[in-house]
Amino acid sequence: MAKAERPDMRGKLMTTGGGFETWMQYVDGFELRHFCGFELLNDARGLSCLRDYHRRIVEAAVANEFGVINEGLHYRASRDWGDLTGYSREGLEEINIRGVEFYRDFVREYASPETPMLIGGAIGPQGDAYNVGRTPNAAEAEDYHSEQILTFRKAGVDHVTAMTFSSVEEAIGLARAAKSADMPVVVSFIASNRGRLRGGETLEEAITRVDAATGNTPKYYMINCTHPTEFEPGLTPGDWTLRLGGFMPNAVAMETLDLCKLGHLEDGDPRELGAQMAGLALRFPHINVWGGCCGTDGRHIGEITRQVGEARRTSTLS
Repeated sequence: MAKAERPDMRGKLMTTGGGFETWMQYVDGFELRHFCGFELLNDARGLSCLRDYHRRIVEAAVANEFGVINEGLHYRASRDWGDLTGYSREGLEEINIRGVEFYRDFVREYASPETPMLIGGAIGPQGDAYNVGRTPNAAEAEDYHSEQILTFRKAGVDHVTAMTFSSVEEAIGLARAAKSADMPVVVSFIASNRGRLRGGETLEEAITRVDAATGNTPKYYMINCTHPTEFEPGLTPGDWTLRLGGFMPNAVAMETLDLCKLGHLEDGDPRELGAQMAGLALRFPHINVWGGCCGTDGRHIGEITRQVGEARRTSTLS
């Protein structure tokens, strides 16, 4: 593994929200075809609910002087999912760009020196992250994901984020595609099996392999779509943890595939989740991105940003 580098977030605490699809389905009552939340941009009520959900996240962060990485809508707005939902290549590009403009409204309204607002282009795996079949090799993934990455470059996002990736090979291919497009990239893994990927790799092994194959291309790595009690065992000591830049936990400790079959939202205890994240903030003082994934909303982001902020201030004073 090349020398570990700290993620460059300029020392600013940030948050980000993902997994809005579970909220849209179980609270707002939308039926999402193939979990494709980007289609809500075409529905007047859907657009209103999206604004309400994201506004609660942004305002919770701003209240605690956190910046926000605005992203998530584009998670399944890639070629294969577009084919399943009947989008042409042109239509898919257009709705990706509209999703960026949706987030740009929040940047214009809430950005300040104390609360910077970035726009990320969220990219999900080519297949289903929660019901994994065959995963692409690195070359296939580079070809597949380059299309959406080039659209994001055209739309002017600040970086792209590979979310809920469970295949090291696919992460390598996406990182190479981002590098070819001269786009900054963040890679976020699912590590729910006591901190291991679905292929059995530890987080250290996954990050080491991607860095070695791409020349440390990712700006930093994250863990998302799993609960702290599930991924924390994988946070073994070592310089490799300096490559971690963020956590986006689920609200409860339950497999995401099972969460999506419940028919209702499991939102856990926001205060308890905030405390768990504050503990990690003390353990990893270089990590700057503290967000939420499935089951989380503005309440969870409010507790996470409040408690992480307090923990960091306390540690600075001590």
